[in-house]
Amino acid sequence: MRLPSIRNRLAILAGLPDLPDLWIARISALSLLHDFGKANAGFQARSGLRATRVGHIDEAAPVLARADLSDALGLAEMDAWGASLDEALCAILAHHGRPADLSNATAHAGWWEPKDGVDPPATLRELSAAARDAFPTAFLPDGPDLPKAPAFWHAVAGLLMLADWLGSDETAFPHTDPADGERMALARERASRLLGEIGFDGTPARKDLPAEIRFDAVSPHTPSEIQRRAAEAPGPIVVLEAETGSGKTEAALFRFARLFADGRVDGLYFALPTRVAASAIYERVRDVVERLIPPGRRPSVIQAVPGYVRADGIVARVLPGFEVQWSDDPNEAGRRARWAAERPKRFLAGAIVIGTIDQALLGTVAVRHAHLRAFSLMRALLVVDEVHASDAYMERLLANLLSLHAGAGGEALLLSATLGAGARTRLLLAARRRLAAAAVPPPNVAADVPYPALSWVEDGQILTRGAAGRGNPKTVNLEASCAIDDPHAIARLALEAAEAGAKVLIVRNTVRGAVAVARVLTEANPNHPALFRINGVPTLHHGRFAREDRMMLDRAVEVAVGRERGPGGLVLVGTQTLEQSLDIDADLLLTDLAPVDVLLQRLGRLHRHTRPRPTAFKGARAVVLMPADLSGALARVAVGASGPHGLGGSIYGDLIGLEATRQLIDREATWEIPAMNRRLVEAGTHEAVIRELCEELAETDPHWRVAWMRRRGEDRAHTNAAVAAAIDWSAPFSEFRLHEEALGTRLGLRDAVIEFEEGDWIGPFGRAIRRLVVPGWWRDLADAVVSGARPVDKVPHEAGFSFRLDRFVLRYGPYGLQSLGEDA
Repeated sequence: MRLPSIRNRLAILAGLPDLPDLWIARISALSLLHDFGKANAGFQARSGLRATRVGHIDEAAPVLARADLSDALGLAEMDAWGASLDEALCAILAHHGRPADLSNATAHAGWWEPKDGVDPPATLRELSAAARDAFPTAFLPDGPDLPKAPAFWHAVAGLLMLADWLGSDETAFPHTDPADGERMALARERASRLLGEIGFDGTPARKDLPAEIRFDAVSPHTPSEIQRRAAEAPGPIVVLEAETGSGKTEAALFRFARLFADGRVDGLYFALPTRVAASAIYERVRDVVERLIPPGRRPSVIQAVPGYVRADGIVARVLPGFEVQWSDDPNEAGRRARWAAERPKRFLAGAIVIGTIDQALLGTVAVRHAHLRAFSLMRALLVVDEVHASDAYMERLLANLLSLHAGAGGEALLLSATLGAGARTRLLLAARRRLAAAAVPPPNVAADVPYPALSWVEDGQILTRGAAGRGNPKTVNLEASCAIDDPHAIARLALEAAEAGAKVLIVRNTVRGAVAVARVLTEANPNHPALFRINGVPTLHHGRFAREDRMMLDRAVEVAVGRERGPGGLVLVGTQTLEQSLDIDADLLLTDLAPVDVLLQRLGRLHRHTRPRPTAFKGARAVVLMPADLSGALARVAVGASGPHGLGGSIYGDLIGLEATRQLIDREATWEIPAMNRRLVEAGTHEAVIRELCEELAETDPHWRVAWMRRRGEDRAHTNAAVAAAIDWSAPFSEFRLHEEALGTRLGLRDAVIEFEEGDWIGPFGRAIRRLVVPGWWRDLADAVVSGARPVDKVPHEAGFSFRLDRFVLRYGPYGLQSLGEDA
């Protein structure tokens, strides 16, 4: 609590400029008592071979209910500390990640009676005396009451969860001999050192930083105007909007470097929308950290992806019992530096962490250890990349997180190339939700907001300041094509362009659609030199590959079509995984119809860098694959089904927004990027525009109004679900309850991992495969994995293998993980 960043955050939550030393002493004394439930006779008897397993959290209820026991613990004397003592006790009892159930003290009363030589009241008195000895100033008379602010106690609960986990490390806090000295003094010294070793305290890493952090500390390039201004914007929440390829990542890292050097943050959490995107950006952040911080004090750089343990570029193996084996066999100090990487619930306690947005959002919802996540994040700069990618549910959770984070004095930076005025307003005014709805500008005003730009809130008003980016302006010619249902036509067009020397990028909305094109390319032209390959095997890029193979795919993509690409034609097929974080520079883009903000993201992978190009592709050209009209998708959406190719349904559910994009392409086939970005985004996403278009379309087909109302209802339901899921930090901590089951799939809690025996499960590119992630929405298969089903009946193939898992027959090969009998 004496760390400057933590002291500052807690003081802000308490509504004070600083945290009184008396409060620190009293909360420390209460923290020492956190395991008082272990004094019960049942817990003390657990060492017996036949003893009943008795806990110490819910079992603590009688101590708070009975005067004799609470007096033995010293709680009667602590009553003078103020009315918030009960909240403090509930917070410390939640140190295992969940609130204590104190509703039935009678059920546990018997464990508090002396039995078989165990005297629980006497143990409580000893514990009380130890607290008084360790923190004597806590028991001084008078002084200010403990704070009443509920958010303060929610944060203290997170603090205790972290402290309990660290304090349970026997290598950091070994049992001491009386000859070693006074135990509390030793523990305090070790705790202080440990916080620096794991990277939670940024002070050690700051010591060797230069007095002034310049842009060349994070990038060898000359900074653009928006990159310079991003480091200086006042915050606490800043939105940076600039076109793809303009250096938003470097701008974010420059802002972090400045805030870190000034002591305003102690860490960084770089949140991305997908696991694949998080993997792609990890090495870029590592490179910057190596430039910025000298080796002796450099904190560990962690990749926060559940089921995959990686820090400092080293991959670890997860052993039974949650043990972790690092391949480089680090010493004790090196292992502690990676402490946060070893368990997902600890990810956000790391110093420099790159992961998915889910991990940050889990700090806002009523799941176990949510408070640990939120508290740990408070001292870090939260960077949310591709913020436009959020649906209604995720956006509301993100707004909750931003309100909480900024309300505690935290810093956040939101990055997007294509953020609409509505989302920008709602996120910046996250703590003023009623004001946000009225503050969204009308479409004509929103279209004139500067771009590229930085936005923040000042005196309750959103301020937006334009600033030049680093991207290359380009003119893109868009061509509508009705070939979306014809993978042969798509493959033929792509190969013709590749044979003319072009690097061709094909982005499909679904894995099924991407595999269909890749299969046609491979089966019709298996030896064609333009096919994208890994170790000689033709393949594609999407999210259903094993981690080991995705790393190879990402590297191969950037080598084949990145900044340093070689000569010659190439066809690369993939899904949305290609539109986020990877450095791709295609000569020709073939893309399924998508919402205009997503389409602009995909166009950002076209002519990204200045370079010589094949004669026929000197101008940027994109072929947008779409049906002749959206009537087929409309008919399905109107009855609650999903349309084909991700048009309507769970992928891109706003069918009217898709129609708006289709009409934009029909009306204006030449787009100037980035000059038109703002106007295009508002014309395809602004709520008022969508509502007006709906009324116009409904005049000829009332199904459009049905589709709009259904979409509005779904968004409202998702928003309400997010509100119901969120922890209310303005409510007393004592009222906090878990409701994890309803949250699982949306935030990846139900993602399942298929574990393979080591060694002989060889993937399509020659690497041994240890695990495959099954997303929670693949419900039947994920449930089978969670229920304990194991992969059996392995059949090796020339590239990959097939196997049976429960009632499913699956294949893992060049097209990723597939259920046999399906195309994807």
